[in-house]
Amino acid sequence: MSPSRRLGSRRERRTATGTLPGGRLCALLLAVTVLLCTAPASAGQADSPGSDRNGTNVGLPEGPSDGPVVLVGVPGLLWEDVTPEHTPALWEMAEAGAIGNVSIRTATSRTCPTDGWLSVSAGQRALSERERFTVCEPAPEPVVDGSGATVPGFSDFAEQNARSVFAAPVGLLGQAVRDRGGLTLAAGPGAALGAADASGRVDHYVDSARDLSAERLRGVSLAVVEMPELTSLYPADTDSGEDGPKEADPEDVPEQVREDTLETLDSRLAALVRTLPDGATLMVLGVSMDTGPSQLTVALTGRAVGDGLAGPAAYLASESTRRPGLVVLTDTTATVLDTLGADPGQPTGGRVWQTTDRPSPFEEAVVRLVDFNTAAIVVGASIPGFFSGLVAIQLLIYTAAAYAMHRYSWGERGKRAAVLSVTRVVALAGAAFPVASYLANLIPWWASQYPPLALLASVLAVDALVVALAVAGPWRRTILGPMTVVAGATTVVLFLDLCFGAHLQMNSPTGYSPIVAGRFYGIGNIAFATFATGMLMAVAGVSHALISRGRRRAAVVTTLLVGTASVLIIGWPGLGTDFGGVIALIPGLAVTTMMIAGIRITALRLAAVAVVSVTAISLLAWMDYLRPVEDRSHFGAFAEQVMNGDAGTVLARKLGAMLGTLGNWHLTLLAAGALVFLFAVLNRPGNWRIGALQRAYEYAPTLRAGLTGSLVTALVGFAANDSGVAIPALALTVAVPLTLSACVWALQQRERVPEEDPEGSHCVQEA
Repeated sequence: MSPSRRLGSRRERRTATGTLPGGRLCALLLAVTVLLCTAPASAGQADSPGSDRNGTNVGLPEGPSDGPVVLVGVPGLLWEDVTPEHTPALWEMAEAGAIGNVSIRTATSRTCPTDGWLSVSAGQRALSERERFTVCEPAPEPVVDGSGATVPGFSDFAEQNARSVFAAPVGLLGQAVRDRGGLTLAAGPGAALGAADASGRVDHYVDSARDLSAERLRGVSLAVVEMPELTSLYPADTDSGEDGPKEADPEDVPEQVREDTLETLDSRLAALVRTLPDGATLMVLGVSMDTGPSQLTVALTGRAVGDGLAGPAAYLASESTRRPGLVVLTDTTATVLDTLGADPGQPTGGRVWQTTDRPSPFEEAVVRLVDFNTAAIVVGASIPGFFSGLVAIQLLIYTAAAYAMHRYSWGERGKRAAVLSVTRVVALAGAAFPVASYLANLIPWWASQYPPLALLASVLAVDALVVALAVAGPWRRTILGPMTVVAGATTVVLFLDLCFGAHLQMNSPTGYSPIVAGRFYGIGNIAFATFATGMLMAVAGVSHALISRGRRRAAVVTTLLVGTASVLIIGWPGLGTDFGGVIALIPGLAVTTMMIAGIRITALRLAAVAVVSVTAISLLAWMDYLRPVEDRSHFGAFAEQVMNGDAGTVLARKLGAMLGTLGNWHLTLLAAGALVFLFAVLNRPGNWRIGALQRAYEYAPTLRAGLTGSLVTALVGFAANDSGVAIPALALTVAVPLTLSACVWALQQRERVPEEDPEGSHCVQEA
């Protein structure tokens, strides 16, 4: 079967995707796991098992070449476009060179060609202001002056990006080449934006790649070439009525027309390669999208030899993503400057491209890149419906549970028992929903003909398995047994996922997306809320079992060991790498531990906890800062920003993002509904004289500790993370249904335990 047949046509793929893991033993295992995970992470290996991330910088073994760097930007070029039939030259170059997907996210969610070129110029996420967000505007035509040219209005681009939240220094790339004594060449208006120095000038300019020759490239250090053939297929609809121009629909372009355009593009790229001197570094980059929402585009590099490219034949990677086969747009700037031996003069947002092993045969390597992009598209299309469904399901659970508990006294005893049993199972299912959304990634649901339905079916199937485990063993007869199983499963799954590269979080509806590009490794904010809450509720359940047997000290020690391991894996650079997570989890863990130990919580003790939190995160950031620049995570980068006085911009951006999340009605409604149910329903006295929550506390006092710690972590997490309301919303999605399951058990015990002795005989029942 031909590679193009396996990859499928662009139209077929667009259609398919558009609808598109005794207390002493436990402590020992956690300690060993942390050691095993930390060792490879400190060596820089955070990728999939068996992958090699001891990567080397792109280039030949003997070091940087004396030849030029030629950066070819092809807006809209996807790996599904690269086939032996329609792009044979590009296919051969990719087979010989290093390849990967590139995340093209810029300062906005829509990456037009001008945004992409400005980001390459700045080495930071940049943007170009346009009249309508949905329509891309062309780059300005350079004003030719002799052999060079100047981009009109370049100072406006520089000023607006200097004022943006990313403070992108437009012109950095061209200026760094000029400061080194090199010459720049641009072919096309977009390329001029990418290659221009701080004044907006390039040393040599031609209108298109067809005007390039070996003579024009002689003496040039950096040549930036724009090949806009795919973009020209999708012009804006200028006759669209009162709302102004509208973006063209990709489905309006026949597949044959796109294939013909790809063949033309391929021939021009092959002609360009034939003009390159031996030793020149070629970089082909899908610098933006041709039309429609962002996807992952093509990244390819190699050294020119004869009429083709020389290796290394590998996947591209970088410290920005720490994933084989995936780099980000701003890595391009760092890689070009590193190859030329030029000093950018200031930190860039990207890291130098590296190489790592790729699958064999080559066709399989391309298929994996296509599939990864497909999964990202599916998740992006599914997220709105997924969270709408999550909110609806959670609110339905709360409403049904409130009604069942309000009508608790109605009907016969058998009927009441059945209603309460069903309520408990449903509550456990609601709490297991987040962890099920991660475990569902063990199933390739994105390859289904109907991905949204496949995603839902996968999540529900896994959810059912977790609930079955929770109610299958002898622990189902205890108040916190089923709760502890669900919370423990949540904790263990995400703990192990962090140990082995966070693959369950990548392209998960409750994880992170390489297209959105908020995070590429470590623990995301939503996953943090799920993990932290699961851990605190799990240690509350384990502590209850230990205290019931008179082993309070063992309960405290277990809580501290599990909690410390959790803080370490969340905050350790290369594992969780979550700055705000450490700040949020330590107070919640401290409150839970003090309540389990029977220690009074005072303002002085809380102040001491705050000092410990700040000290811990400062120490982690300083340790990361001491690592080489190319190995640092955002911990070390933030430490450098603090030392340089630039941290204010980052903090302001995160504060704005945090406050902006309050406008997300899905998550705000989810958090509000959970709090109302917790304090207005479960804590409301009924005909059993006290609220169900208070009755549950009498049977299991440590439940209060776990729930209180979870609420503290959720509150601090809301203030310390740019995801804002998402932290309490997801934390309560786990904590409140788990608490409900314990409250239902307490009500069921009322059927069996005399009302006069709610604290005495229940211990006998559980034992």
